[in-house]
Amino acid sequence: MNSAQAPGAGLAVVTPSFARDFALCRDLNESVLRFIPEPAKHYLIVDARDLALFRSLEGRRTVVVAVEDVIPKGYAKLPFSKRWWFSTAAMVPAKGWLIQQLVKLSAARAIDAPLLLNVDSDVRFVRPVDPALFARNGLTRLYRKPGGIIAGMHHAKWHRNVCRLLDVPAEKLPMNDYVGNVISWKRALVLDVCARIEAVAGVPWHVAFARGRLVSEYLAYGLYVDKVLGREAAGVWIDERSWCHTYWGPQPLPPSEVEAFVAAMPPDDVAFSIAGYTGTEPEVARRATTLALRLAGAA
Repeated sequence: MNSAQAPGAGLAVVTPSFARDFALCRDLNESVLRFIPEPAKHYLIVDARDLALFRSLEGRRTVVVAVEDVIPKGYAKLPFSKRWWFSTAAMVPAKGWLIQQLVKLSAARAIDAPLLLNVDSDVRFVRPVDPALFARNGLTRLYRKPGGIIAGMHHAKWHRNVCRLLDVPAEKLPMNDYVGNVISWKRALVLDVCARIEAVAGVPWHVAFARGRLVSEYLAYGLYVDKVLGREAAGVWIDERSWCHTYWGPQPLPPSEVEAFVAAMPPDDVAFSIAGYTGTEPEVARRATTLALRLAGAA
């Protein structure tokens, strides 16, 4: 079977990461190579200062790229901080979390694959992934959780700010949520999202996005499809399943609850995640991986 016919053809997995998450990213990379079919590649986009560390993972299907070579010119990490960047274009400081969003949006220009699968370092694939979960019959999946944004969530501010960037009316609570752990994007639509933001703001898209500060790349994509293009014109179908069983915290997952967390995983989910911000101990995450692989019959 040649690459044009292979199941993973046209699919690129995109993961922004950094040195602190190297062990998590290494485990994710192993699971991508095991469960996502060839010739799909895994792109690890990391700070230039972390390239040497992550290049130990490079291989036939793993590509390591510097953040500085992906995002628009003019962004630099402040030398006295591990978290803050500064943009000479936007003239505002930006946390690493915002830079990771810019990385995902910028990847559409740097990676020549029609389907981008955004996966963070804290995700593990534990079952074979059929690319038809994300693209089939000329359509691409759009993850959308109806009413997933409720009062008190940060997502509500992200939603309103993104709507301003796109010049579309914001919804009333509860709002649709497009944020998840295994998010598929049509590359062409990402380019359209950036063009829309630029046209509305009258400045480069990344400048407007960085100045927005409390924003979300996933909401930008989802709201653009739903409120600007429409599903038919965008060529997407709506999927309310995340396909990734997730522990969102906010506290670390206690070791005593690992088995219950894994046991609650739907039998057809292809991945699980223990959100990195919860501060869950690495040993707990590894235990969850072992149990999830056993549950999936892939140990």
